[in-house]
Amino acid sequence: MNPGKRPHILLVAALSASLSSVPSCSRAPEKIIEDSRFFMGTVVQIKVSIDPAERGEAGAKDAMNLAFDEIKRIEDVYSVYKDTSEVSRINRLRKNERLQITDGVLNLIHKTLDYSERTDGAFDITVKPLVDLWGSARKANKPPDEPELKRALGRVGYKDVVLDEAAHTIHFKKEGMSIDLGAAAKGYATDRAVRILEENGINNALVNSGGDMYCLGKRTAHELWKVGVQHPRDRNRLFLKIRLKDRAIDTSGDYERYFVIGGKRYSHVIDPRTGYPIGDNVVSASVIAADSTTADILATAMCVLGEKGFGIIKREPGGIDAVLVTFEAGRLTVKMSEGIRERYDISQEKL
Repeated sequence: MNPGKRPHILLVAALSASLSSVPSCSRAPEKIIEDSRFFMGTVVQIKVSIDPAERGEAGAKDAMNLAFDEIKRIEDVYSVYKDTSEVSRINRLRKNERLQITDGVLNLIHKTLDYSERTDGAFDITVKPLVDLWGSARKANKPPDEPELKRALGRVGYKDVVLDEAAHTIHFKKEGMSIDLGAAAKGYATDRAVRILEENGINNALVNSGGDMYCLGKRTAHELWKVGVQHPRDRNRLFLKIRLKDRAIDTSGDYERYFVIGGKRYSHVIDPRTGYPIGDNVVSASVIAADSTTADILATAMCVLGEKGFGIIKREPGGIDAVLVTFEAGRLTVKMSEGIRERYDISQEKL
């Protein structure tokens, strides 16, 4: 699992002009306003669909600016690359040293720990020592030896993170532990941006935080938002297109995010249970859920679990679905959760 930045996720909005709605003769056609900013190591894009007869562009742009401000705030709180962030302060804790944390951080950590339990440790925010180890191995062009790997694994384990919700504190049971909420924070930032838009009167919008995407309402009165999942081996192709309303979708996988050590290709996704990058059989996982945070977490877990992840998806409340691309017998294969085609309008190309 790699909870860090994931620019390899290339979920893109496929908003073809040929899909434009047919306006009513008595109403002006919807207009799409969009803006992009760079946050969390990726491009964050917001599209808002407005009816000019009901609201002006200025109000929509003000709401978008507030949403971008919220994403920037979340980056400042959750980034492991900023010494002043709340997560960085957590990562400086010694064994059993307690730190009081804010409501948002406490709630997000609580959710990630819950999903660690539900995925049997396939998702684990304490994987950071392993990510750091393999990052050093990449620079040295030499895989870590077994003693190094064993030491890093000894500092990993979600069950050794202790939250005191009454006191609003966190502490680690073991020395040298650290967390990275990157595999949940982008989804959380997307959810918060959507909430800000709603609070400011926006009912139809698309927020895309480098692949963590939420489709709010509709693109027009006559069509849903249409999103595409990039072909895992061809950046110029979309192999899957889905129409969504009030749903999130997130994709995780190897794409261009891999590294080579000693001539061997390694996935950037680390299995926190073994300490090693996942194998070559899982190429990508896309998850559709009611919120981006959940989709973000489960897409990473699906990459680690492979087909076994469908069992977890099936047990999840709220109608969660997944699309898994695997590499088997020399070819790419697509597997989908049961009933996904009945719930969504999906078009698919052969891989």
